[in-house]
Amino acid sequence: MSTKLRVTTRYLLMNQLKALGEAFLAVIAIFIIIPFILAVVSGNLSDFSLPNTIANFSWGFLIGAFIFLYDSLTYDNFKLFIQNGLSRKTFWAAKIVTTAIIAVIGELFAAFYRYAISAPIWGISAHAALMKTPYSLYGNFFGSNVWINILVSLLFTIIFFIATGITGMAIGGGLALLSKWGQRIVIVVVPVVAIFLIGFVGNSSADKQVHYDFTWLANLLKFLIGYPQHEPAIAGSFSPAVPMITMLIGGAIMAAIAYGFNQLLKVKN
Repeated sequence: MSTKLRVTTRYLLMNQLKALGEAFLAVIAIFIIIPFILAVVSGNLSDFSLPNTIANFSWGFLIGAFIFLYDSLTYDNFKLFIQNGLSRKTFWAAKIVTTAIIAVIGELFAAFYRYAISAPIWGISAHAALMKTPYSLYGNFFGSNVWINILVSLLFTIIFFIATGITGMAIGGGLALLSKWGQRIVIVVVPVVAIFLIGFVGNSSADKQVHYDFTWLANLLKFLIGYPQHEPAIAGSFSPAVPMITMLIGGAIMAAIAYGFNQLLKVKN
């Protein structure tokens, strides 16, 4: 790692860790402190369960959303580094490295919280805690070896976080090429068009005279999520291999798109 890349990565990492810490504090204030104060003031303290509130925190969701949103904020850091003589390639690489580090730190924290804090409060085993996560589809793939299943779930989630962050980079880079007016149009129009298309397909399918064969799409989705071919499709029996490979390929494609947008970015007046 070159000196410029190391310094840039350190700067981005420190800023992102600070922002992540602030996000954590905000969540704690919103979901613990404020409800506790309201329960005390209203005289309903008996209805407030601090242990259950603590145990039910979904840090993984917060970390994933944070990585996506923070990585989509491209222009300000781009402007800062370009004006200080940093190359576009170094800035892009530093963001990739920072995303990977945050993904690892975030998932390790979320896993520690889940298995060391939430599981004891719930009174359940590590395996039961694993099966309460989105990874539950794959939770028994490696048989009764709980710790191997947990380790693979960590790797799975880290890859997901990295791919999510890089997707945010690509989207943020594309939006940064537009004017503020153009950004607003895209942010508003794209969801509206997507909802319209979904509604159109749904209404068309409801018409008996119109028939769409989505078998190929269903089979593709089954393949991508690791649907078991020779076993009953029950939670825990899905294979994590194909989804992980898909996320790696998708992340690489998004990284290339983000790099292309990064090369087109210019400092605005």
